[in-house]
Amino acid sequence: MKNDFLSYVLLDELRDNTFEEIYDKAETLYRDGKISEADLKHIAMHVVGINQIFLQQGEHNYTVRQATLDDVDALVDMVGFWAQQGQNLPRKRNDIVRNIQSFAVCVKDRSVVGCACLYVYDSGLAEIRSLGVSPVVQKQGQGRAIVQFLLRRARKMMIDKVFVLTRSPEFFAKVGFSKTVKEQLPEKILKDCDNCPKRDSCDEIAFIYEVQAQNNIEFKQA
Repeated sequence: MKNDFLSYVLLDELRDNTFEEIYDKAETLYRDGKISEADLKHIAMHVVGINQIFLQQGEHNYTVRQATLDDVDALVDMVGFWAQQGQNLPRKRNDIVRNIQSFAVCVKDRSVVGCACLYVYDSGLAEIRSLGVSPVVQKQGQGRAIVQFLLRRARKMMIDKVFVLTRSPEFFAKVGFSKTVKEQLPEKILKDCDNCPKRDSCDEIAFIYEVQAQNNIEFKQA
């Protein structure tokens, strides 16, 4: 009975965590002296093994993870490409470096094939920005996976709402966002829209995701 209770606690604690986050938790336990080095190696071995099995079973063999400084060049290229296509705002390299913790990347065969970041405003409202997927691998689920990764991050940060301005309304409707109006997003208007050359002829549509409300729905269904 004791072991059953322990298993429940661990499963609940690790719910919705990526493999990387599970290993980070294990490292914290090791640093706190709660598990041995052998335990840490054992966990690492199994995490890697499970991840490899899932990747082999995955149709397209890609994963989404937190961005690191090693990804900066790829992020600069990805963001720059879609900025040239007029799909998002350009960002300077030093801006990406300073905000690397806000980025998530989609990786296939060790190459970055997609990215986005979660920008948090002073009010606590958050925005998904710089979303882009390599045109070579589009329409394979990478965009959805990146957005879901960032929504899980927002949920853990206790962010209530995440919005996006997009020219791809069908995509965001499919991943659970609801249409709204930019006038409901004063933070975005003050930060970017007032200074945008397209402010008088903007063709982007605002969508919003109620993070905590959706969390409550999922909890009740469970």
